Amino acid sequence: MDGFGEKELRFIRFRAFVAVYIGFWAALESSNPCPLESSTDMDFTFGEDADMVRQTAHEFVRRDLLPQEPKFLNSKDPAERAAIIEAATRSLKEMGLYSAGVSEAFGGGGLGVVETCLIADELGQTIIPVEWGELTAILYECSDAQKADYLAPVVEGSKTYAVAFDEPTPFSDAAKMATTATQSDSGWTLNGAKVLRKPKADFYLVFASAIGPIGPIGPICLLVDCGSPGTSLSGNLLILTDCAVPADHVLGAPGKALSLGRKWFPLTRIIRAAAVLGTCDRLLQVNAQYAHDWTSMGTHISERKAIQQTLGDMAGDIEALRWLVYHTAWLARGLSQAIFEGNSGTVPRIDYASMLVKLQSHKVLTDTVNRSVRIHGGTIPPILEWLQKNASSDADDSLRFAVARETISRLQP
Repeated sequence: MDGFGEKELRFIRFRAFVAVYIGFWAALESSNPCPLESSTDMDFTFGEDADMVRQTAHEFVRRDLLPQEPKFLNSKDPAERAAIIEAATRSLKEMGLYSAGVSEAFGGGGLGVVETCLIADELGQTIIPVEWGELTAILYECSDAQKADYLAPVVEGSKTYAVAFDEPTPFSDAAKMATTATQSDSGWTLNGAKVLRKPKADFYLVFASAIGPIGPIGPICLLVDCGSPGTSLSGNLLILTDCAVPADHVLGAPGKALSLGRKWFPLTRIIRAAAVLGTCDRLLQVNAQYAHDWTSMGTHISERKAIQQTLGDMAGDIEALRWLVYHTAWLARGLSQAIFEGNSGTVPRIDYASMLVKLQSHKVLTDTVNRSVRIHGGTIPPILEWLQKNASSDADDSLRFAVARETISRLQP
């Protein structure tokens, strides 16, 4: 580079960076999931209908939930806490927001993924774990008869469920589940124990290792009503002792339980990432207010360089997550309709993006919590509540491995 001054060198480096940047995004666009609709123009506004949904959820959180948070946090009575949650759920039903994101084909409100993310985002900003009709995609695999008894009541809010997958002894391979479902002439017999996140439920989705007349079949999922003979609860532990389950209570095909609801997973990941975004947003507000109000040695801690750096990093990461969440939701427009039309080829096109946004939301939540603890000098009581509320959003290693494999595959010629 002899003959070039420092100014010219900086300009050349900048031009090279721009060329590489443009080339990277052009390559990514050619291999990335295309929007499921024909339009290629991105509109950075949500639209009038979406703004109305967001404003309704926003006002509900600030009018009905935020004033209840001190009472919810300070209460030691589980019944009192449950009453606050139930009252909030009733209000959501009255406003028409309960199950608003569930497809009309399943009895829900039929809102699009962007509008549903806006609701999840707003509800994620309260510490109260309000029930709003977000349900596991596994239930979408119910047969017609099962839909009437299980899916429809969950969508309308008259029944609750709990997923019984984890066990007291952790396992990395579903084939190593200790809970067994032995096939009989009338159905299946369950034996084992399951760890529940929500012990109070009307029925359980119990995963077990199916055993047929000639040997192991594979993972199976069974619909088990609360109080069925052979079931008992010990804290958050569901104990199954010779629990007889009718054959028509099998969800999907025996041996294929791990594939249940898989085509719906991208939408679920995106919506849960939006809920985590709302939690991070609220934590940022709490920390900014604390830094503004709290004084140490006669000065506001917001004037300290370390506090400013921490808040700046927190705000930047959360804003980046916001763009990732809603860009991914925008890409997933029309996915639900495509699934109903049998166009399963559209699912892989958004699967990678949805895994990425869920993985990133978990990382941003973890970083936000750690920074909150730093700003508060080691303690901040609400954090534990928020972590418990968003426990289901934790990204495990299998998701990281899946993202890594897909990322590497895209590098191949």
